[in-house]
Amino acid sequence: MFMVKKEGIPNEVFDELDIRKIEKQKEVFEITPVVEKHQIKLPIPSVLRKDINISKGKKVKVRYNSKTKELIYKI
Repeated sequence: MFMVKKEGIPNEVFDELDIRKIEKQKEVFEITPVVEKHQIKLPIPSVLRKDINISKGKKVKVRYNSKTKELIYKI
């Protein structure tokens, strides 16, 4: 006997396209910094860029915790 696949759209696609489903916004993002000789560029995820009114050349405050080696940017 041969198994015949059902034609149609997979359920995973329907789940991704469901607009009634509410997703929690991420609070932690993973980014890859661009390291140059004189600076480090930190990309901002597009989800956050929409919420933040940030323009080119805007300055931000940076706090560094030497114990945990953590950088905290404040816009």
